[in-house]
Amino acid sequence: MNPRLQVEHPVTELVTGVDLVEQMIRVAAGEALTLEQKDVTLDGWAIEARVYAEDARRGFLPSIGRVTDYREPAGTGIRVDAGTFEGGEISMYYDPMIAKLIAYGEDRQQATERLLDALDGYDIRGVTTNLDFLSSLLAHPRFRQGDISTNFIAEEYPDGYQDPVIDERAGEQFAVIAAYVRAQQELRARHVHAGDADSPWKVLKRAGRGG
Repeated sequence: MNPRLQVEHPVTELVTGVDLVEQMIRVAAGEALTLEQKDVTLDGWAIEARVYAEDARRGFLPSIGRVTDYREPAGTGIRVDAGTFEGGEISMYYDPMIAKLIAYGEDRQQATERLLDALDGYDIRGVTTNLDFLSSLLAHPRFRQGDISTNFIAEEYPDGYQDPVIDERAGEQFAVIAAYVRAQQELRARHVHAGDADSPWKVLKRAGRGG
């Protein structure tokens, strides 16, 4: 028997609706459990991903440093248990886990899709993370089919994880999108400096709200 709280306890909480931390605190305070085994039922699916400050391309070596930008994903069925914050430091003295990202769904497929979307919604800068690796793993055909084991990473990434190769056409499309976004940003900046006629202040004034 392992009486400690497991790292994956959010998965259990989401599919049972039981707050395990609350129950542990109550028991530690001398109170009795508020439920019996027959009261615990399972509903839906939940998957947890450990977001780490580590470099999957270099054998999952820890990445230490300061987290300069930190934005968490949000959405239906998404839970984030974070252990850091913007401006926080990832030290060599402790586990480099940034957060636990958990997705809940009616079935495994929905939970997986929500987790993938949530991973794409992260914005973490200042340290290297395993976000790309987690997305690659969740999108892998074997994972989707449920054909996994503790040897999965060794079997599917025998030479280590590498970034997916982007074909030439996709690279050109990304370059065009990036150029368009940059042009729009510069255009807005010029309008602001030039006192553009359609600036927010002038729009408000024309609407009778600018005083």
